Amino acid sequence: MKLLATALTAILFLAGCDKAANASGYAANSKLKELTNLQELAAEARERNLPIMLTVGAEWCEFCHILREEVLDPMALGGDYDGKVVFMRYLSIDEHQPIPDMNGQPIRKDELARRYKADLTPTVIFIDGQGQKVAANIVGIANIELYTTLIHKHLNQAYEKMGNPLRLDAMPGQ
Repeated sequence: MKLLATALTAILFLAGCDKAANASGYAANSKLKELTNLQELAAEARERNLPIMLTVGAEWCEFCHILREEVLDPMALGGDYDGKVVFMRYLSIDEHQPIPDMNGQPIRKDELARRYKADLTPTVIFIDGQGQKVAANIVGIANIELYTTLIHKHLNQAYEKMGNPLRLDAMPGQ
């Protein structure tokens, strides 16, 4: 009986390790950078007059994985977006280590997401270098094939609100 209990404990432990490895492995393989310091990112956004696009997600969220794999990673990998037309970061609400907020104060990522009304995952938030929302949130995935077009539409709204003359074509690659 003791041998059975030990074997069962080992199996459960290994299953938990495998799940943790898969979760952390996915984020490590993603091309989209994780948000680690909003204060520094905001300063750079102010300097370049570019919006910040925060994608709020979680490891357990299947739709978050789809969005990262099919839309956000290709956008980040191409090098045409991050730091050029927008600052793109992923905001994992699974991580509970505080990061510096807009004012340098420590904040947990799930609290930061709630501050911007991101109650569901995935949610894409658009803010300026002052931390003000400059376009409506995109909540969920209605049509993955048109998601980049939707992001472009929201970025154009952000540029207009920020007084930035930059505009993106509705369809990427045009």
